[in-house]
Amino acid sequence: MAQGKETENKQMNGFMESMKLFQKVYDFLVYIFPILGQLPKFEKFALQLYIKQSLFELVKNIIRFRKTGTKSHIYAADVELEFIRVLIRLAYDLKYSAVNKHRYEVASRKLAEVGKILGGIIGAVKDGKWK
Repeated sequence: MAQGKETENKQMNGFMESMKLFQKVYDFLVYIFPILGQLPKFEKFALQLYIKQSLFELVKNIIRFRKTGTKSHIYAADVELEFIRVLIRLAYDLKYSAVNKHRYEVASRKLAEVGKILGGIIGAVKDGKWK
């Protein structure tokens, strides 16, 4: 009986962590989309598009992981997160006014929060504690 309750608690904690991760990513989407719209017009089909596509892939992989528990989805989400970090940094380093120092710092903090939660989930998956 106690083991069943423990498994149930692990499943609930896992679900809550995945929901927390999803919410943080969603909050980042709400923050970054207006900024992306301010990138130069010539970046509309390049940098802006790549960032948006990677964000959508990140969300889809989190949902897929939550629905299936398949490890490859959470690792794919981690790859997308890293790619998004690179693209946001590139926009900052190219000195586009839409991604000024303040916005870059806020975006970096938000992505770091996502990364911490994602890293915790990946650690739990590696340790076999994710159910």
